[in-house]
Amino acid sequence: MCSFILDPCASNPCHHGNCSTSGDGYLCACSDGYEGANCEHSRHSPLLPEQAEASSPRQSRPVTSTLEPDVILPHSRATVTLPTWQPRAGQKLVDLKWDEIEILPDVACGNASSNTSAGGRLVSFEVPQNTSIKIRQDATASLILLWKVTTAGFKQCSLIDGRSVTLLQALGGLVLSEEMLALGSNYFIGFLNDSVTKCIVALRLTVIVKVSTCMPAGGQSDKFQCSGKGKCITKPDEATFFCECEDQYWGSLCEEFDACQSQPCQNNATCTDLAQKHNGNNFTCSCLPGYTGELCQSEIDHCIQQPCQNGGTCSSNIHGFTCQCPEGKQ
Repeated sequence: MCSFILDPCASNPCHHGNCSTSGDGYLCACSDGYEGANCEHSRHSPLLPEQAEASSPRQSRPVTSTLEPDVILPHSRATVTLPTWQPRAGQKLVDLKWDEIEILPDVACGNASSNTSAGGRLVSFEVPQNTSIKIRQDATASLILLWKVTTAGFKQCSLIDGRSVTLLQALGGLVLSEEMLALGSNYFIGFLNDSVTKCIVALRLTVIVKVSTCMPAGGQSDKFQCSGKGKCITKPDEATFFCECEDQYWGSLCEEFDACQSQPCQNNATCTDLAQKHNGNNFTCSCLPGYTGELCQSEIDHCIQQPCQNGGTCSSNIHGFTCQCPEGKQ
């Protein structure tokens, strides 16, 4: 069974505010109307004398990293105000939807689950470079807390050398900013509120960031991906995201209309598309011997020059012609 080492903010010490790590301890940024080292006092209620000293901001005592304390999970997120995600012009965003990804059973990471029989969850997700992730909150599951950890920490379910992640509030979910995602494998440990098991379970999330070849150099907006004529996809054995083009389009960016896709040439002729980007539908047909026409639709009439002499009858075929001579002629 893995051990689970907690960071100073994991127990949600800030009663009415946001927690951030500071050295080996933590600091609370209080919501409007609250104050105190742990945002435990309402400004609308008078403080008793013995409470006055505690109301001044101070750094908490450091949490000893060699201990493995019980994980105290938050009962509610209602008192936590997350910063709002404000997308920049052209910023890319993909959705992580719990009902559309593969979720594997995992160890519970020590006592990190409110129901150890529910175990944990193991998820791997691939995104293009310079892309943020909206982690959806739906009827299946919702994310509560998240830390970015080292490779060793991920394998050991440990938060040592990890850091808590500030998620950004967005409509329908929480945004994991692209600034937290380096090229390659990124490892996270967090908590999920799982509606199926009706409990909070541990999550180990791997985000694999790959270079994208789906946009032209200098392109910023998603609408330019694959020239608007394909999908930007990847596969586990692929090193990049690439374009999967719609029918009748081809090229690394789906930039070329394929006039040959409909197979216009007849009689097994070879079709050659003329490169004219999206606006061109021109092609040429290279006919097999014995055929002619723009689409190679007609057999060549080898008898049109009347090659048979002395009254012979000409018969044309794809290989040439034959003469049937009158009696006594050859």
